[in-house]
Amino acid sequence: MFSKIIFLYVSLRNFADVSIGRLVFVVLIAFSAFCCCASAVCAQSVPRTDSPRSLGLGESPIADPSDTWSENAAFRFDTSAHVRTMLAPFPGGLPDSWTAGVAGDAPVDTNLTLGATFTRYASSNIFSWESIAAQVSKTFPVARSTSGERDAVVGVRVRYGDESFGAEYLPLDEMTVDLGAEFDLLPQVTAAAAVTHLLTLYNNQGIPMEAMDGWFGFSYRPLPEASIDAALELPEGAHAAVHGGIEYAFDAQLFIRVGTNTSTGEFSGGFGVVTGSFLADFSAVRNPQEGTSVAFAIGFNL
Repeated sequence: MFSKIIFLYVSLRNFADVSIGRLVFVVLIAFSAFCCCASAVCAQSVPRTDSPRSLGLGESPIADPSDTWSENAAFRFDTSAHVRTMLAPFPGGLPDSWTAGVAGDAPVDTNLTLGATFTRYASSNIFSWESIAAQVSKTFPVARSTSGERDAVVGVRVRYGDESFGAEYLPLDEMTVDLGAEFDLLPQVTAAAAVTHLLTLYNNQGIPMEAMDGWFGFSYRPLPEASIDAALELPEGAHAAVHGGIEYAFDAQLFIRVGTNTSTGEFSGGFGVVTGSFLADFSAVRNPQEGTSVAFAIGFNL
């Protein structure tokens, strides 16, 4: 597994030399092909592994990803490195189940960011799922003016997943590719498009672990301390879903979030705290059928 990730990093390093026009073109063409050609497939069910911030915002910040757990691999350049760990006990209201993970990102060159995640979900001794991923994203300046700066970001991620159904069954292993892009339409408005599970590089049984999932997203900042996120999810072989969320910063240290997911009827909320280099997030998601589940995360700016 780790040799594949090393190979991934070496291969993706050439990403920095590709022009913005070609990268955005590739993402949009891939997304258009997905929307036109999507059809129902026999895929396994993979647990959601969004960060507490994303869950608190109803999984809506596709155009404003703040960590490498996001469905959008286009992670905006930051001069600081970050490391985060999360825990979600009893996700979906299931007893004896949990989700945990570690994520990190770091700048490695001018406007180039590398990231990695490891996530594991387990339900009693019956089922377990884990994923290790590596990604690279490039931020490009689009315009500089007195009204503000506008950038575009393109990202590529490779994920290796493993599903286990107990000792009696052969594990299902799969390696897939995700693509994502975001771009500032205005200084206060960002749009994004992303596709997860766009390509399958390896599968040991010929059974897809998950179906392709397409996303369109927008993020609007009417005030410096407030943001409104909206996303349209187009999962292959399933109904479309609308996600929405609002984040408000009382100051530079405390953030409050609310969100909703129309596909599940969920309502969510949460908060984030930033103190120096320390980060903390909490979310609670209310599902009409499954009850309330919570998630926690802590992290550091390095």
